[in-house]
Amino acid sequence: MAIRAKLLSACLAAGLILSPCVFALQAQEQKESPKAPGALGPAETLSGTIMMVEVQKKLLIVKASSGVPYNFVVTPATRITAGKERLKLADLSARTDKAVTVRFVPTRQGNLARSVELAP
Repeated sequence: MAIRAKLLSACLAAGLILSPCVFALQAQEQKESPKAPGALGPAETLSGTIMMVEVQKKLLIVKASSGVPYNFVVTPATRITAGKERLKLADLSARTDKAVTVRFVPTRQGNLARSVELAP
């Protein structure tokens, strides 16, 4: 019984000593991979050309250089720019086949566009 008590005490002491290290490591992991709420992964960037814009569905479709089309959900928080000029999703309808860079977060509802930047 005494040996078990000593082992238990030693294990508890080791746990108390190591617990700040574990919390510090968890905090570091969270800082290294910032995710938006509901995101399936970290923010990504894709460059390609505007293939199609569906304003009613708030959808932007960009064809990557590989030829693969990617769908992006555009929200009021999405920042759309051409140089220093701010644009709206409807403005992109007239700019199909223009080069664009999209910064997005993959979510269960689709790729959520954070920013859309037209090339100069």
